[in-house]
Amino acid sequence: MQISNRKIYYEITGTGPAIVFFHGFGGNHVVWAGQVPYLVKHGYQTITFDLAGHGKSKGSAISNMVDLADEAAALIKNLDLKSIILIGHSMGAGLVWAILKYHPELNIVKVVTIDQTPKMLNDEEWHYGWAHDQIELTQDNFKDVLSYYDHIKETLNGIDDQVWSKLYPFKQKYPFEREKNMPLLFDHVQKDWRPTVYGIRIPALSISSTKSPYFKIGYVTEMQKHNKNIEINTVDDAGHDIMAEKPAEFNHLLGKFLGIE
Repeated sequence: MQISNRKIYYEITGTGPAIVFFHGFGGNHVVWAGQVPYLVKHGYQTITFDLAGHGKSKGSAISNMVDLADEAAALIKNLDLKSIILIGHSMGAGLVWAILKYHPELNIVKVVTIDQTPKMLNDEEWHYGWAHDQIELTQDNFKDVLSYYDHIKETLNGIDDQVWSKLYPFKQKYPFEREKNMPLLFDHVQKDWRPTVYGIRIPALSISSTKSPYFKIGYVTEMQKHNKNIEINTVDDAGHDIMAEKPAEFNHLLGKFLGIE
């Protein structure tokens, strides 16, 4: 689909209520390979796509979350989707919150976010931001830290074999160009989505990991403390890519939230 000066690659599978997936920084649409068949089987339509600067999407990279949200909203509108469920992983969770903030005209009925704190930068009052190897991300160091830590192992025991069999060849064929997308990463980490998250008035689910390489588990309880519309679930023995590492367990939690199981 042509949106502005970019060609956005997307896939639609199944029929029924629409679920739109947002992958994270450096990811692509194939990372949801463990969820699409499960949801289609249970009567949902899935829309997966590659964000600008990622995967098979073509054109210039996007440098900020507002423009990313505008592009995702344009895709949703062009597909004429109604009563939409959004699922976002990592930066894709930030994109979910950006859609809620900047595009209230969309009929979003439920949201799911995966291993993402609403505020990435730590300060004197917030200690649930990005942290790795005893290094906490702050306003003063985030550019240096993120430029240095560019090969962090995101999984605990690797990606599920069936998902990896699809994801690996895609990543080899369409490698991610990290350098040209760094402005987007820098904008993402500077966002504070707490006002948006605390103001969500639709059913919301946050799925976190006890072994995330990036986030302390406490951010989910902070989210729920400020907003009782947010349900929280934690997966043990998984890293950052929960839905791709443990798809069966993730799908069970998602199914409970959607009323499937």
